Amino acid sequence: MSDIIKQELHRLVDRCDNEMLLEEAKVLLEAGDKKDWWNELSEEDKNLIMESEVQYGKGDFISHEELMKRFDEWKKK
Repeated sequence: MSDIIKQELHRLVDRCDNEMLLEEAKVLLEAGDKKDWWNELSEEDKNLIMESEVQYGKGDFISHEELMKRFDEWKKK
């Protein structure tokens, strides 16, 4: 990483008086240290998620309310 970029960021942070902006910068910088959960998934899980997104896009799903209604009917049997 370029030391020039780090020095410039230090300078900008030192001059900044906007606490909300500093908090947002902190969150952004901390997020860069975390692993991307997508990369932790197996290929099978990735494929299942992508398939479900396609199904949702086609309207091939039921609402939570409908699911609970069907579940209640199933419990009565």
